Order: sequence, then C-alpha cells, then structure tokens
Amino acid sequence: MKPIYILLACFLLGGGVKAQTSGASPDASANDTNLATEVKTLREALLQTQKQMAAQQREIEALKARAKDGATRTVTNEPASSTSKTAAADSATSSVEPSAEHAGINIQDQASTQQLQEQGKPEQVPLGSFRLGDAILELGGFVDLENIFRTTNTQSNIATNLGGFPYNNTPQGRVTEFRTTAQFSRLSFKIQDRFAGNDVLGFVEGDFSGNDAPGVYQSVNPHTNRLRLYFMDLKRGKWEILGGQTWSWLTPNREGIGPMPSDLAITYNEDQNLGVGVPYTRAAEFRVAYHPNKHWAFGAGIEDPNQFIGGFVALPAAFTSIGSQFDNGAQSGAANAFPDVLSKVTYDNEFAHRHFHAEVTGLFTGAHASAIPLGSTSSKSHTAVGGGGQIAANFELLPNKLVLLANVFWSDGGAHYLVATGPELVIRPNAAGTDVNLSMVHAGAGSAGLEWRASPMQAFAIYYGGDYYGRNFFPDTTNASHPGTIIGFGGSGSPNTNNRAIQQVTFDWLQTLWKDRRYGALQTYVQYSYLTRAPWFVGPGDPKNAHFSMVYAGFRYILPTTAGTLLRVPYPN
Repeated sequence: MKPIYILLACFLLGGGVKAQTSGASPDASANDTNLATEVKTLREALLQTQKQMAAQQREIEALKARAKDGATRTVTNEPASSTSKTAAADSATSSVEPSAEHAGINIQDQASTQQLQEQGKPEQVPLGSFRLGDAILELGGFVDLENIFRTTNTQSNIATNLGGFPYNNTPQGRVTEFRTTAQFSRLSFKIQDRFAGNDVLGFVEGDFSGNDAPGVYQSVNPHTNRLRLYFMDLKRGKWEILGGQTWSWLTPNREGIGPMPSDLAITYNEDQNLGVGVPYTRAAEFRVAYHPNKHWAFGAGIEDPNQFIGGFVALPAAFTSIGSQFDNGAQSGAANAFPDVLSKVTYDNEFAHRHFHAEVTGLFTGAHASAIPLGSTSSKSHTAVGGGGQIAANFELLPNKLVLLANVFWSDGGAHYLVATGPELVIRPNAAGTDVNLSMVHAGAGSAGLEWRASPMQAFAIYYGGDYYGRNFFPDTTNASHPGTIIGFGGSGSPNTNNRAIQQVTFDWLQTLWKDRRYGALQTYVQYSYLTRAPWFVGPGDPKNAHFSMVYAGFRYILPTTAGTLLRVPYPN
C-alpha cells in the first residue's frame, strides 16, 4: 500500500508546486477549481482501492484457512471478480476509472497466484499410496514379531489346533511350549478406480503361514508365503458383484455386506484361527448383492465346498477306501459334489448415534461318494445334502466406545466352517452290510463379546465362544470279525478327539504406541485365552476334558495405508 501513497503524494506535490510558481492569470480561479476536483477524485479512488485491497486480503486469509484445514475442493475467483467489478462500477464517474480498475485486476491476479501456490503444495498422503492414471494403489500390511506361550504342547504354530489340543494324561499335555515368530507379518495391495459408472476395487493379501514342512523352526525358519485374499469387487448403482478368494458370508460383518477385513467381526484376537464360536472360511467365491437403500442389503453366491471328515470318523470295515474321497487330512482335494450356496441379508442403522448391525445368513451344502456294493461289480453313487444358517448382530452401547457382538450358527453338515474341529458327515452302512450311505453331522457354534475402544490408541475386548457337534454313530454291519463294533462319530468307545463341545474365553488388550498418517503406526498387543474341550466318550480313568491356557504377546509396525483402520478397528486385519 505504501507505493500507492508515495505515487499520490508525488502527484499532489507536483500539482501544488506548479500552482505556486505559476503567475496570476485570469484562469487562476478555474485552475483552483480543477485542482480541487482532481484531489477529490484521487481521494475517492484511493478510498475505493483501500476497500478492494481489504476485500482481497479477507479472501486470501480465507483461502489460507481452507488450505490449512486440508480442503481439496477448487476455490474459484468469483468473489474477487465481483468485488473488482463493483469497485469499477462505483467509480465510473471518476476521471481515473481505468487506473482503479487495473489496480483491482492486479490485486485479483496476486490473490489467484497465492491461491494456486496454496493448492499446488503436495498433499500429505500416506507413504505407500500411488496414482496409476486415475486408479489409486495402496500397499498395506504390517511387520509382526509374535511370542506365543501355551501350557500344553499343542504342536501348533500361530494358528491353534482348536479341536485337537492334548489331554493332561499324555506327554504333550504335561509340557509347555513357547514360540517367537514373524510369520504373521502381512502384505496387501489394494487398487481402486472408477470408470463408466463402475466403482472397482481389487484386493490381494498374503502372510507367511503357508504349508510349513517338518522342521521349519530349525535354523532358518523358512515359512512359506500363502494366499489369504484375492478378489475383485465391482459396484454399479445399487448392485455389487464380487469374484475371487474372500471371507465367507458366514463370517459375521461389523457393518454392511462387504468383503473388506475391516468390515468384518473377526475379533481382536491374535490367534490366526480367530477363536471358537466364529464360523468362517476364506475360499473362492462368486456373489451378487443388491443395496436397495443405505440400511438394507441382500445377496446370494456360491463358494468352494469341502466335504470334510478329518481324522474324526470311524469308517465301515468293508468300505475303508471310501475315505479317500473326502478331506481326511491326507490329501489336498476332496470329491466335492457342487458349490456351497449362501445367501445373506443385512440391516444397518443408527439409534441415538449408536450403530446397530444385524444379519441372517443361509447355507446349502452337500457331499457325494462312490462305492461298489458287496457282491456287485459296478459302482454306486451316494449323495447327501445339508444346510444351516446364522444370525449375528452388534450394537454400540456407547457411541464409538463400547460394542456388544454376538452370533449363533446351527447346521446339518456345516463343520467345514468351524476350523476343522469336527466332521461334516459320516459313512453309514446299510442293515445288510452290503452298501453305505452318507449321513450329515449336526454342528453348531456361537460367540458373544464386548469390545471397548477406550481411546483412539487403546482397546480392550472379552469374548466367549463355543462349538458343538451332535453324535452320529451305529454298529458296523460290514465287520464280520467284530460284529456290533460302533463306528461313525461320538459313539461308545470313540476316541477323545470326537468332540462334543469346545469352549474358549479370551481377553485382549491392544495399545497403539505411536501413529502418523504418513508413516504408519507402532502397536503392541496381548491375548490371553483359556480353552477346554469335552469328548462324547470318556474312557475309564481318563480325564473328562482337555484344557490349557495360552498367551500371545507381540509388537508390530503397521504400514501407513493399513494404520488408518486403527481408529475404528484397532486390529489392522
């Protein structure tokens, strides 16, 4: 503003000197009048210029405030233009209108330049995010150092064998185990784009808990990388289509019907098998969902089945070879009949700023096998179908603080979704002992928990969960050497691996030590669990159940793009 004052002062001084040095003349009075008019005009112009500069300064300050608050929308120059045009119109009668108008344009240009400079500063995006054309690629995951202590030797790695931990009358049941490992470390890639009205998301995630060979902990710990998730999700309008390997729809959601891990109620537990009572798989799926409004969603899909008997089922003596057609733990693929069919309906709403989610999921499954009846030369196919369903819900008792979660699952042949703690079916001989049929096993599960997000940096949780298997046994009519031998699952004389019930209580504590939007987060965690399992048959002198305690404690660095989930879901899964 000082240069303008100096310029006007010089102009006025020059005019005054000229008036004083000029001789008296008949035009003197006219000159005095013109000078007064000119001074008045200049004062008006100066006043108008001051108004313009004040308006521009206010606009500049507003732009700075928006830039500081992280506003990304483009700010136009319309207010400055309006101010400039108004100023020019107000001084239309002035003899120096062009000068005033140019001053306004100059100031507007300066504001625009500063505005562009503010907008041109690089956005502080998380490290690991990249733009590929119009698509955004994010690298996520975490580096994990985990310590595990168990009061019995389960011979498990970070994924506890929930259905086969030892009894205290065995050598493994009388010795503790301790492991330190980095195999839970995780790496993920997420890419998002929008084209032709479609929102497309691709996601791949892996860890290092693949098929470890015996002796993997000797010397070099060569844990193999494995596929956890790999899918594409496309949304168009109210429709959503997904294909790839993802979490099953039987896995409870925290909200909505979507596939992202942060949308699922998979606990804060560190155990890679989540916990007893929470059904899940990660399998190849294709599904279609419809979102009629922001509250409701429903869909149907298919996913990879697995007709599973594990080592739980006693087979008919004359048909033991049929076991190779099922997943008995000795081969990589079973003779599945058809895909599992799942449907799901979800409801989300806010009540007094408290989020509520409820869902119902349906399952249709089946199995088949081929056998040659005794006395025949041709094989005969046998098929059995089953199904089940789940109800799950969660509710914020305190907004963004305290969450109550629960789920109940019941099925006829749904053991495939309960982490190999029991069989899907048994093989039942006919009364004559010449042929067999397939018979499904009842399987149920349930869990409930409280999650307390004490602060953005700290969370606690407590969960209880249980699995239940119905018994399905009968005499082996094909066994001529030992008639009346009980086979199937859960009968008299069955091994103590034939679980009737498995229960687990867990306490979790997660502490975020440091978090930065660009550089990620450091987190420590502790999980304590007590587990017990009871078999259908207890032999004389044998313990009535197996039980043990375990503690997970570790430390992890979380990549920036994954650390963003810590505010809502402390476990960056």
